[in-house]
Amino acid sequence: MSRTAFQDRSAITGIGWTEFSRKSGRTVLALATEASLRAIDDAGLRPEDIDGVVTYFHNADTVPPRAIVHALGLRQCHFQIFNALGGGWACAAVGAAAMAVHAGICENVLVYRAMNGQSEQHSPPSGPPGEDQWRAPFGVSHAAARFGPFVTAHMARFGTTSADLGLVAVTQRAHAALNAKAMMTSPLTLEEHQCSPWLIWPFRRADFCLRSDGAVAIVVSSAERALDLRHAPVLVTGFLGGTMAVALGTQGAEHPWQVNAHLAAPHLYGRAGVQPEDVDFAELYDPFSGMVLLHMEGFGLAAEGQAAAAFAAGRTTLDGDIPVNTHGGLLSEAYTHGLGHVIEAVQQLRPGGVCDDGCVSGEHDYDRGHCRQVRAPKLGLICGECGDSSLLLRAAA
Repeated sequence: MSRTAFQDRSAITGIGWTEFSRKSGRTVLALATEASLRAIDDAGLRPEDIDGVVTYFHNADTVPPRAIVHALGLRQCHFQIFNALGGGWACAAVGAAAMAVHAGICENVLVYRAMNGQSEQHSPPSGPPGEDQWRAPFGVSHAAARFGPFVTAHMARFGTTSADLGLVAVTQRAHAALNAKAMMTSPLTLEEHQCSPWLIWPFRRADFCLRSDGAVAIVVSSAERALDLRHAPVLVTGFLGGTMAVALGTQGAEHPWQVNAHLAAPHLYGRAGVQPEDVDFAELYDPFSGMVLLHMEGFGLAAEGQAAAAFAAGRTTLDGDIPVNTHGGLLSEAYTHGLGHVIEAVQQLRPGGVCDDGCVSGEHDYDRGHCRQVRAPKLGLICGECGDSSLLLRAAA
C-alpha cells in the first residue's frame, strides 16, 4: 500500500492538561478551558489563532465546541466536531483535526476532552440504543461485561491467566510512579493485584481503569506552520479510524478474541509506509488490563497469544524493546478517554523527552532511577478503544 499525501503534513504543536482528581470542585467548562489555554500557550499561540475545535463524549459528559469557542473568545471557528463514539474516537479526534488543517480549512485546531468522570454521574439515554438492545436484557450494561468475553476467549485459547493481566497493571503502575501528573503512583505488586477483589470475571479491581475529573487538550497545526512555533513538531504520520464502537466479535473477526485492531493495523501501517517493528513505543487504550494484550497483538507488536509473555519478559517496560503505556495509562495516570495517551506520545517524541524530576535537559538517567523517557524514540503508536481509531506519530527529523 502506497503512502498518502496526508503523511507528515500536520503536526501536534501544543499540549495541556489540568490536575487529575476524584473531585475537581469545578465545572467541566472550567476544566476544558484551562487545559485548552495551556495547550494553546504551549504551542506559542494565542486563543485567537485557533479556528477549529474538536471533541468527543460519552453519555453527554462534556461541553460542546461552541461553549469553548465562547469561553476562549475565538474570533472565528471554521470547523467543529462533537462526536459520540467515546474512547474509540480518541485518535480519530486528532485525525479529524489534522485533516482539517491539511485541507486548508483551518490553521490551528484545538482538540480537547474534559469531564468530571468521578464526581458527576451521567445517565445514558432512556432505553438501550441500537445493538445494545440485544445485550442489555442479558446484563451487559457496562463496559467490563461488554469487553470481558473477548479477554476470556483469549484466556481459553492461549492459557492467559489473571496473573498475566496483573503484570499489565503492575508494569503500568511502575510507569505512573515516574509521572508527576498521575493519580496512582504508589507501587503495585503482583501479589497485591492477585489479592484485589473480583469485580466481574476476568477482571479484579486492580484491572479496572480509574474514574477521574480533569481535562486534556492538544493543538494541531500544519507541519510548515509548526516550524515557527515553540516546540519541535510531532508529525502525524498515519491515522485511521473512527469506525466501530465495540470489539468485532462476530462482525468480521476470524476469532472471538480479536478486536478492530486486527483489521485496522495493515491499513494504518501500509499507508504510513512502516511495519510494526518500526514502532518504538505504544500508548494503547486500557479500560481494563486485558484489553492491552488484545491491542498489542492486534497491532502486531506481539504475536497472537504472546503479549502476556512480552510483559513477563520485561519487553514493555521503559527499557524494553516495545514500551507500553509509559505514563501509566487509564489504569494509573487518569481516565481521560484516550487523549492523554496522545499527550504522552507527544511528550516522548519531543526533543528532551519526558523528565519530571532530576535529569539534566537532554541527559536522561537510563539506569531508570527516576526518568520515564524511552530510549531515542522516533515513532509512536496510539490507539483508541479496540483499535477503532489509531495514530502513528513521528518525531521531526
